[in-house]
Amino acid sequence: MLPISDPRSLRRLFSLRRDMASPDSIDAAIRDGVQVGGTNLWALMFAIVIASVGLNVNSTAVIIGAMLISPLMGPIIGAGYGAGVQDAQLIRMALRNLGVLAGISLAVSTLYFLLTPLEDAQSELLARTSPTLWDVLIAFFGGAAGMVGLTRKEKSTLIPGVAIATALMPPLCTAGYGLATGQPRFFVGAFYLFTINSVFIAFATLLITRYLRLPVHAAADAPEQRRVRLLTGLAVTLTLVPSIVLALHLVRDEFFGRQASRFVAAIEAESADRVVLRRSIDAQQRRITLTLLGEEVTPALQLDFVARLSAFGLEGTQLELRRPGEQHEGERVRREISALQEAQAETQRRTQAQLEESRRRVAELEQQIAERDAQGEAARAQRAQLTDEIRAQLPQAARVSVTADDLAAPGRLLVFVDTAQASNASAARELARLRAWLAVRLQGAEFELVVGRLAG
Repeated sequence: MLPISDPRSLRRLFSLRRDMASPDSIDAAIRDGVQVGGTNLWALMFAIVIASVGLNVNSTAVIIGAMLISPLMGPIIGAGYGAGVQDAQLIRMALRNLGVLAGISLAVSTLYFLLTPLEDAQSELLARTSPTLWDVLIAFFGGAAGMVGLTRKEKSTLIPGVAIATALMPPLCTAGYGLATGQPRFFVGAFYLFTINSVFIAFATLLITRYLRLPVHAAADAPEQRRVRLLTGLAVTLTLVPSIVLALHLVRDEFFGRQASRFVAAIEAESADRVVLRRSIDAQQRRITLTLLGEEVTPALQLDFVARLSAFGLEGTQLELRRPGEQHEGERVRREISALQEAQAETQRRTQAQLEESRRRVAELEQQIAERDAQGEAARAQRAQLTDEIRAQLPQAARVSVTADDLAAPGRLLVFVDTAQASNASAARELARLRAWLAVRLQGAEFELVVGRLAG
């Protein structure tokens, strides 16, 4: 046993170099894990389907099995290791291969969720949409544990444990669910969680690589080292800041829920006649709704409870007290309002449909009137032309009147001439010639030629 009072013994106790593998074997193992193709691509697709099914049916055991199969950890550790040894080519290859694996994962999971008949988002899916600072801590320490395991002479169960703890596969499947169902919130939240895990696993790998003083890549020069450090710091910062903000919101909501529960327990314990039948605590809206049994809800009681909220750090919280009957009445009123809104919407829909039908009918009538006006105008023009032609055929006619709606089927043609001339043999021949001309002009349609004497 090592005497823990001796500092050197303590250092040896916590030393990571005692059972560390050779730098060459570490380098070879990590570079081999970065490679993509063949077996690990098929394993990735199988793992994606398994994880998607697990998320779909809300099975934690199935999801854990998929995480053990997933080959996503290799390129991520390769990127962190490449940054630690200043190997820009390895970093580029690891990031490129990680992009290929992530793209395949998104495509397969999206296809699965497009085909599956189960559409509801279960708790395992919802858990991957709101990453926080705690996910950063899990990814960082998981990545550190994974790198420690990779650098040992004897391989241990660290790598499978890290795969389960950091959960790279489920966020990608959840992002695919967001794409398949058209829900950007799921895609953005889940892909951000995957980014957090990837960045901080790689960052932890970088730190362990530096701590173990693994050999720096021979081709690394000063500008390249600065560029790698700059990009690493930028990626860590851009990933960390939003997670801190989300974590602060989560802490605030957790604090509100805990203090609200304490407040409810305190007011319930004050009186044996007071029973909180139902409680609703909304941390985001900072609202507490209580249904009380055994005590009358009065304005004085409401004011007393509101005044005591500050003692529990709940200033500004909206407190609503109800009696059981009031709650049922409120639900009844809400149902009636909902029914009225539905009836109003249906009435508006029917009114809109009737209005559209009326507009259509008016447009049809206007079209018919316009067509009839055009037909009437054409008929008038035809009658005027026929009148002029009759005058040319019978110049001695004092007046010619043509009455017909349609010259193709005229009603009556009236040609008025002087009766003295009408009894004249020459005039009779002219009228006979006019009658024959009209028969040809009107293409055999029936007509009546009336000869009369002009008035006056």
